[in-house]
Amino acid sequence: MNHLDKATAAHEATVGALLAHLSDRGIEGRTHAPGAPAFDAGWHRGADVFIAEVKSLTGAREEQQIRLGIGQVLDYAHQLRTAHPDRRLHPVLVLEKRPMDPRWSSLARSAGIRLTWAPDFPDL
Repeated sequence: MNHLDKATAAHEATVGALLAHLSDRGIEGRTHAPGAPAFDAGWHRGADVFIAEVKSLTGAREEQQIRLGIGQVLDYAHQLRTAHPDRRLHPVLVLEKRPMDPRWSSLARSAGIRLTWAPDFPDL
């Protein structure tokens, strides 16, 4: 299995684990609707809407993947806020595992992003 295959498998496993985590808490996770930004998972709790971008850290530079994920989830959130200004939208970056550098949690928080990771998905 090459690096791309491992990364794809890790991504899919993390998405599955996130959806199972949400389901265990009685929350129905969904993928994006046709024509909507291509986020990996979304869910709502009351009036709060959460959209998540999932990033694998297998076979890739962690810093590069996290930066890419931050940009993607901010872009998705902006698009959805523009289309639905009445919704309380929360971007979430979900990683395959805890990042090695703890600075990512404070950076994400300062940008209004929830950062979490498998297998326990803290702060969700």
